[in-house]
Amino acid sequence: MDSLSTLSSDSMYTLDESTRNLLIESAPLMEAWATSHCAAKDTGGMEEWAKTKNAQPVESCGWYHSTWQYLRLLNMVAVPPWYEFYQEALGNVLRKHPKAEVLISAAADYGMLATLHEAIQTTGAEPHIRIYDICRTPLRACQWYADRNGFQIETVAANLLTCDIPPASFDLIVTDEFLTVIKSEDKPIIVKRWKELLKPGGTLVTTAMLGGPTTPELRQGFAERARRLLDANADSFPQHGNGRHGDLIKLFDEFAGHHTRHMLVDEAEIRRLFDGFGEVSFVRTTTPGECVNPTDSFQIVATKA
Repeated sequence: MDSLSTLSSDSMYTLDESTRNLLIESAPLMEAWATSHCAAKDTGGMEEWAKTKNAQPVESCGWYHSTWQYLRLLNMVAVPPWYEFYQEALGNVLRKHPKAEVLISAAADYGMLATLHEAIQTTGAEPHIRIYDICRTPLRACQWYADRNGFQIETVAANLLTCDIPPASFDLIVTDEFLTVIKSEDKPIIVKRWKELLKPGGTLVTTAMLGGPTTPELRQGFAERARRLLDANADSFPQHGNGRHGDLIKLFDEFAGHHTRHMLVDEAEIRRLFDGFGEVSFVRTTTPGECVNPTDSFQIVATKA
């Protein structure tokens, strides 16, 4: 029987208390950082689709980064904790390379860094972590998380598709759902780039959701669900009483109007993208999903020959 018809997205993942408390603290900070750190870009970024396809064009990714963590509190956006494989996959690499050169290949916030940090604590590894993103807002969030937890990172604001990085620089590249962020024609470019940036024997760990276009109907459903969940989870938004409830609704509506996932069509497409790697593991799983609840995804571990 189809897993999508038998699983409830609401029962698939629940925020643990420490993650929830950290989000309650950091979400308003990230909203504030977005006002000064999210800038207009010539190409790329979460606003790329909305700049050209939307009836209400936007110039920066501020609508995205200001809202992301509020939606995390409602479990409405794809995050690394949806995927159980990360700890095992990252741990395997870090045990083999305790001083690994690690690249976090774009980030919505500090979520991927927190997942990597958990694996570092488990293994006792001491990697050198570099985080690249086209926007300074998630980099600021990552630095906030690293400072709070007392470890060093390096952040670089650059477009990974075009920036200059020496080949064979990393033992480990990790990123969550970046393949569904970028448009179809850029997917083979970034996979080729990841392979070039890995050292021989280096490993890429990532995920990719399956699905179709983000239709107006899915956008409307997403916005309506955000409103319902906000009303049911008011205690997760202690700073949004006294009239600020309406501010969140506006943020959620704008996010629903602009956020676009460039989903993978099927397993065959994913396998074609990774055809050049030496050894690749594809494991299909079911996640809570964003616009479609739940959604099937692939957990991917690819090692360069």
